[in-house]
Amino acid sequence: MKKNDPTYALGRSENEYQRLTEQAAFFRPITERLFREAGIGPGMRVLDVGSGAGDVAFLVSELVGPTGEVVGIDLDGSALEKARERASLLEISNVTFIEGDVREAELSGEFDAVVGRLVLLYFADPLDGLSTIVRHIKKGGIVAFHEADMNEDFIGLSYPVVSIWNDTARTILQTFSGAGMHMRMGRLLMKTFLAAGLSFPSLTEEAVAGGGPDFSGYSWIANTLRNIAPLTEKLGIATVAELELDSLVDRIRDDAVARQIMVSSPPMIGAYARRL
Repeated sequence: MKKNDPTYALGRSENEYQRLTEQAAFFRPITERLFREAGIGPGMRVLDVGSGAGDVAFLVSELVGPTGEVVGIDLDGSALEKARERASLLEISNVTFIEGDVREAELSGEFDAVVGRLVLLYFADPLDGLSTIVRHIKKGGIVAFHEADMNEDFIGLSYPVVSIWNDTARTILQTFSGAGMHMRMGRLLMKTFLAAGLSFPSLTEEAVAGGGPDFSGYSWIANTLRNIAPLTEKLGIATVAELELDSLVDRIRDDAVARQIMVSSPPMIGAYARRL
């Protein structure tokens, strides 16, 4: 991480690695659709930026198959150790992980594609980061990123809007903004892709929505707030005690079920293009 990069608000801990895996399952269907539409398929050599606990790399490994290869890179060596352990348990043999900053790392060989999910929003300069990343892929190679649009001015992530889900989302977005993240990175993807010298990107926009007693999103949003709570308190947004984290999942679920509220994630914007 470069010294002027935004703070990684979620921290680096066993709880965060578990949350990343939970988040990966939550977003997997829409990320898989994006990568398939982008043209990632059998036999490709793919670079996964910001691999974390390995979930995006594992998804891509299925798409490229046994004749393909995935190289994941991340700054967090502990997360990558977890990813390697999981790859071994899952008997995934076409994925390797490298610790380092993709903007500075020396990577051997060219890649057919580069992918990332919720990565560019953590770069101090997303354009500089993407421009550097693109150098690792061959001419005509695929670039595919999935980034969120976290609009603090419109917290309409539930209907009706007044809900514990929306209150939780508002606190999370205030914390992320305070950490310096690029909150509208999803909306900036097209401009960033073009400025990085890529072809005009194809774009998608999806959110994960649900309701009822069994929706997995209640745990996802509650655990996100749990992991950023120390920073939420440090920024003066709310104290950890005020957040009542131990009962948060149940309170979100009970409120949504009792009032038949539909809830959703922030919009996830996908962009894919070719290196010219």
